[in-house]
Amino acid sequence: MKKSIGTLLIFISALFWGTAGLFVNTLRDLYGIKEIGIIFGRAFFTVIQLGIFMIMFDKKLFRIKLKDIWLFAITGIGSITFFNFCYYKTMAYTNLSVAAVLMYTAPIFVMIISIFFLKEKINPTKIICCLLAVVGVAFVSGAIGSSGGITAKGLIYGLLTGFGYSLFGIFSSVLTKKGYSAYTINFYSFIFVLISSGLILSDNFVHTIRLYTVSYNPIIVIFSMALLNTVIPYICYSSGLKVVSPSIAIIIATVEPVVAMIIDIMLGHTPTMFEYIGIVIVLFAVLLLNLKGNLKNKAHRSV
Repeated sequence: MKKSIGTLLIFISALFWGTAGLFVNTLRDLYGIKEIGIIFGRAFFTVIQLGIFMIMFDKKLFRIKLKDIWLFAITGIGSITFFNFCYYKTMAYTNLSVAAVLMYTAPIFVMIISIFFLKEKINPTKIICCLLAVVGVAFVSGAIGSSGGITAKGLIYGLLTGFGYSLFGIFSSVLTKKGYSAYTINFYSFIFVLISSGLILSDNFVHTIRLYTVSYNPIIVIFSMALLNTVIPYICYSSGLKVVSPSIAIIIATVEPVVAMIIDIMLGHTPTMFEYIGIVIVLFAVLLLNLKGNLKNKAHRSV
């Protein structure tokens, strides 16, 4: 594969990932499906679609060791279910572009966790990146330069999104070192997402299924979300990484919040100048952290 094709694949994946808010808003506002119900539906079709892909191309990808199941459970329940719930909640309390950029604080959390728990060394670049991220979030939230800004709940859920996303990067790195393919990690992680979200739905499970089956439209939307916002972009991203370095890929992937911002504008929300400034500062901090090679446990992009 040529490097130019790999770059294009990563760019396409970022474009698709940026559409998450469009699917979430449609399912929540038009069909009344709650965040955890969206996570359940997305996980259901993701497992089916990714499973079919693995059957078609390499059945060996299904092989795992029983002793490693707890790691897949942590990546699925403790990270993907958690950070997606927080991500969708952030969209409800703020706008799509702000939600997307707060998710991109994940590498900052990885850096902090690595310093305090993995005993990685602190250097000036890490300190600068951390401070830049704090300033950027302050601009995005309205704490600097604006009397408005997002609500406290929106900011908290947004930062929890970044934290949960960072956990996926850390634990998936452990599984990668054990020799598991990224497809295997995501497939089994999403099985646990499906189980955990189904259990959380509990008494509302039947009601959620009814909302999905009231017509063909909700099923089409959630199926499309799994395919276009999850499986296809992840396959493109993984394929692109075969010829493009992770540090370059993260730069290309930052088009994701830009896409979210464009969708925001199309839906009638115009970001303020201070939101623009905050988004640029946060993304610059993330890029600087990756370009300088200061992040050993880079956050793997989840499907």
